[in-house]
Amino acid sequence: MIRMLFLALAIILLVACDAVDDMKGIFEKQKLAQAAIKEKYGWDSQLGFSINNGVLTQVTVVLDVNDVRGETVKNLEVITKEVVSEVF
Repeated sequence: MIRMLFLALAIILLVACDAVDDMKGIFEKQKLAQAAIKEKYGWDSQLGFSINNGVLTQVTVVLDVNDVRGETVKNLEVITKEVVSEVF
């Protein structure tokens, strides 16, 4: 009985370690995307995304209105797609 408990605990810890590694990778990609926007366009940004079953399903980019006032929504979409395709 105690062996089963330790085995279950070990499995849970291994899964948790995998999840932590995945989260580190996600945060690195987020930082890379924000840095790419800053480098190419000079805009400070916040980037969020959703990954479901290993598939990127949603990307949200928050930009300062003063930085992008002269840009069209279409152009901002193109920029976002470009950065996301580079990073992800």
